[in-house]
Amino acid sequence: MKLLSFFKSKTFFANLVIAILVAILGFWGVNAFLRHYTHHGENIEVPNLNSLALSEVDTLLKVQALRYEVIDSSEYDPSFPRGAVVAQYPSAGSQVKTGRVLKLTINPFYPRKIEFPNLIEKTKRRAIYDLESKGFVVGELKYVPYIGKDVVIGAKIEDRELEVGEKLSKGTVIDLILGQGLSDELIISPYLRWKSLEEAREFLLERSLNLGSIIYDEEISDTATALVYRQNPAPSKVPMIRMGREVDIWLTNDYTKIVNDSLEFQLNAPLDSLMNDSLLNDSTL
Repeated sequence: MKLLSFFKSKTFFANLVIAILVAILGFWGVNAFLRHYTHHGENIEVPNLNSLALSEVDTLLKVQALRYEVIDSSEYDPSFPRGAVVAQYPSAGSQVKTGRVLKLTINPFYPRKIEFPNLIEKTKRRAIYDLESKGFVVGELKYVPYIGKDVVIGAKIEDRELEVGEKLSKGTVIDLILGQGLSDELIISPYLRWKSLEEAREFLLERSLNLGSIIYDEEISDTATALVYRQNPAPSKVPMIRMGREVDIWLTNDYTKIVNDSLEFQLNAPLDSLMNDSLLNDSTL
């Protein structure tokens, strides 16, 4: 009975009210502290740090109460300044809290050096694959008298002979010295119309020829979509040029300039030429 009387007393109700008020004030206080600590509702837009040096990043982020951490250096990209930001997380435009740490990837200060492989006595096709897979760029194909046709007998950077194992920067342009065989064999001038610049370059390399002058139309609007409409020497149906010859090309965005005679060349090409092209495209390296 005494316990029941206590629950009905003014003292109990007074203590209950005080407890409820303390709980409410405590909840409000904790919530206010967390809102202040986490900056609830206060968002900052992440700036675009692309191509900025770390000194510039540091100045910019301090103003916005953000921090950064360099997590990685990418493969060297010559299109970015050395040491500049090439990637960031979160991305530019994202909404973050003050004090957020941004993860940055920067361009190395120096290109990574790669060993020049042994290409001697390898076929032209295999040598091109080995160079490009390591990040090198194949320049000119230079033919000299040698018993092995399309066999690599040397490599150069400009006029300097390269040695196996030499350390070179990724993207280095390397000229190949190839054997022309024992005969004075001529080859056809390939059909390049309707090809892009890169397609024409690869097409010529596969056929032991070099890309010569590249001439764009004066009215060209987009070099990325330009196609070959003229070439010198002109495409031929019979062998007429020597291996290693340069072929000049003209490119345009005005496709009405391109003579659509590719079918004529395919129909009139010698059967063994078509078979060789098919084998070249389908053969394994």
